[in-house]
Amino acid sequence: MSRCLRLLAALVCVAVMPLAPAAAQAPNESALVAFGGFEGLARITNDFVGRIQKHPRIGSFFKDADTERLQAMLADQFCDVLGGGCKYSGKSMRKIHEGMKVTTADFNALAEELQNALDAAAVPSSQQNRLIAALAPMRRDVVQP
Repeated sequence: MSRCLRLLAALVCVAVMPLAPAAAQAPNESALVAFGGFEGLARITNDFVGRIQKHPRIGSFFKDADTERLQAMLADQFCDVLGGGCKYSGKSMRKIHEGMKVTTADFNALAEELQNALDAAAVPSSQQNRLIAALAPMRRDVVQP
């Protein structure tokens, strides 16, 4: 399946899957196996952050970021939404992105770079889709009207 079709399929899944708050998820470290455990997820996140910082369209959003903190917070967030037993303790997506004027095209570029990092780590498509579907609802808090 092409990358665009996989991304579209994952986003469509969001419309039909029930959304449970992260706190209601039971810790399940086996949820991270396809990502190489938490250590693998951290490596993927580090690759992802490097990709978005270099990206010509969205790199400017991350130019002043504390890279190590960003990597750590994203690893926790990804682990949390996957039900891997972590708890994301950062600010809300709405608060973080307030006033940044993030567009749908910016959000899509970020999602594509996440998929590139997941592909580079040989994460199976089904597991990529699971992560992307879990993150996709954040779009409404990130993209500015």
